[in-house]
Amino acid sequence: MTAHSVPAPRPHRRRRSRPQTPLSPDQRWLVVEICLKLGLNGVLVLGAIAALVKLIPFQQVQQAKLHEVQMQVQETEQRVAELRGQFQRSFDPRQAKKIMVEQTPRISPNQRRIIFVNSSQTSAVSGKSE
Repeated sequence: MTAHSVPAPRPHRRRRSRPQTPLSPDQRWLVVEICLKLGLNGVLVLGAIAALVKLIPFQQVQQAKLHEVQMQVQETEQRVAELRGQFQRSFDPRQAKKIMVEQTPRISPNQRRIIFVNSSQTSAVSGKSE
């Protein structure tokens, strides 16, 4: 005998099969009922999956729109805060004169208007008149 001998094949055992007894009508209806319930639940699961597949892109679009609206709300809140500050400043009696000077060309009678002139323009104008 050699060291690498092939083992002998084992005989296959046959499983004993139970003798099938015919189902009673009550058992047959129970099997049909279980199969129908499983089939109906399978259809419901497929319907739920199909609904989710359709709703997920819609939800993503809604999230994008919500983000855009939140950004607009944030910008509007900043603008409202700025306008509120300007509004309060406009009705502050301590700053009334300052605001009047800013918004109108009028000046107080005790002030003089100063106009700056470029020195190159004055020398050109004075040189031509001589």
